[in-house]
Amino acid sequence: MNVRRWTPIFLSGVMLVLTLALAACASTPAPAATESGSDGAAAGEKGGDLVIAFPASSEPASLDGHIDPYQPTWLFDSFVADPLLVQMPDGSYMPALAESWETSEDGLTWTFHLRDNVTFQDGTPFNAEAVKYNIERVRAPETQSAQMANDLGPIASVEVVDEFTVQINYDEIWVTLLDALRRMPIWSPAAAEEAGLANFDKHLVGAGPFLMEEWVPNDRIVFRKWEDYGGWNSIQNHEGPAYLDSVTISFIGEDAVLGSVVSTGAADIARELPTAYIEDYRDQDGYEFITGYQAGTGLQMVINVRNAPLNILEVRQALEYGTDQAAANDLLYDGTYLVSYGPLNVVHPCYWDGVEEMYPYDPEQAKQLLESVGYRDEDGNGIREAHGVPGVEDGTPLTLRWTVLHHEEIGEAIQAQWREIGVDLALELVPGPVQLERVNARDFDLIYERQRSPDPMILDMVWNSRWDEPGGWAWTGFVDATLDETVSQLRTNPDMAARCELAAQAQQIIMENAAVLPTLSQPVFYGLNDGVKDFQLASEGNYFYLHNTYIQD
Repeated sequence: MNVRRWTPIFLSGVMLVLTLALAACASTPAPAATESGSDGAAAGEKGGDLVIAFPASSEPASLDGHIDPYQPTWLFDSFVADPLLVQMPDGSYMPALAESWETSEDGLTWTFHLRDNVTFQDGTPFNAEAVKYNIERVRAPETQSAQMANDLGPIASVEVVDEFTVQINYDEIWVTLLDALRRMPIWSPAAAEEAGLANFDKHLVGAGPFLMEEWVPNDRIVFRKWEDYGGWNSIQNHEGPAYLDSVTISFIGEDAVLGSVVSTGAADIARELPTAYIEDYRDQDGYEFITGYQAGTGLQMVINVRNAPLNILEVRQALEYGTDQAAANDLLYDGTYLVSYGPLNVVHPCYWDGVEEMYPYDPEQAKQLLESVGYRDEDGNGIREAHGVPGVEDGTPLTLRWTVLHHEEIGEAIQAQWREIGVDLALELVPGPVQLERVNARDFDLIYERQRSPDPMILDMVWNSRWDEPGGWAWTGFVDATLDETVSQLRTNPDMAARCELAAQAQQIIMENAAVLPTLSQPVFYGLNDGVKDFQLASEGNYFYLHNTYIQD
């Protein structure tokens, strides 16, 4: 199989992401790569109150990343709580609260050597007991972790070796542990216990560069500098606390406001800048425009194959042939998004380009497939009805639900395309908690599910049937023994080339069975006031670091 490996600017080096060679890392922080250069000013001359505008749809239901499964939560947590290790912009792992780590020869034990000079923001000590507490908190059933527990995998035990050494033991090799730990916030056990699971997300306490000051739902989150921060994250290129005096996340509900909030001076950075406003910032004096690519699944719609008519392969294949992504991209985003063809997007290191020829836009083929299973439009209203379709009462119109958190406009474009083949598409815009309720109740037809990582293990997350349970990410009900065996190896095989070949096999099986409808892949567009200095994107374009950022008037 031909696996195409993409290396755009923000993904360079990602093939190193999970090789075991990175397991043993030096403890000396490395100078960080930046998007905008430092002027060399003394630390005391740098500061500022940074305001970052986010779309309102990015506001989490919870700010506790042990519980909430969404990327914005982990991003905001990273301001307050450094993780054990950090993924650098080139995709490599470097120390944060852990100075170094190694694995045993059999790959079943990970040993982390921790910094001995760190305290949490409440003055309590950071040590091996604190790390053990955080891992066990994630895995505890009462936490109801929606993703982090799965990411940590089937841990057999966590052992405190000494005050600053902790071991994580497995019964099977789990090579993706580092990818989980780079996102897992390390909270103060004392603060977490005092607040309790229900309230801790309003009183976050970690050992990161900023203190959480307030969260006003549907409006803003405010962080302020922690003066006692020790600069123990390798992404930071100076000693002592971060430069910024405060960081305010402002949630904006209207595209027109989000698109103009930097140009009007109401914010310093707009994240997920609407495409209609790109030219207001790109190559314009006083502004900087940055595009961040996101290796992962893209804005895919997974298909519930449990019930008729979506349990019929020909119906699912008809939807694939009846979808013109390129036309939707041109119509909605002036072609600035990326077309997706399968369960990994085209910027993923393990993308298999064989998916590109599987379902070319062919509405006539879509109509023939629907006809072949008994869907015909006998009443002439443009929507097909069932006539002998297995499991469907005769006369039932072919109406499907499209459930999303955002990007409703993609559904609108495809709604028009599918009407041409006789399919009625009903759009449903829901918040994250409702999305998860729909999934757990198996109450959906096509539902938005996006995972972002340059590692192919996301195929195991989404497509291994063993994760088809509440809190798991295998939502479709699709079960294939060969697929399960293939994606399971993505968690246990340390060789990245071999893992990409396994990923290619998985992509082929998934698309042959039309278990997912790929749509578009969204770059993250940032518009910045050019007074913002040393704003750093991670290897994933939706993630960034503020350890070195400051505002220059």
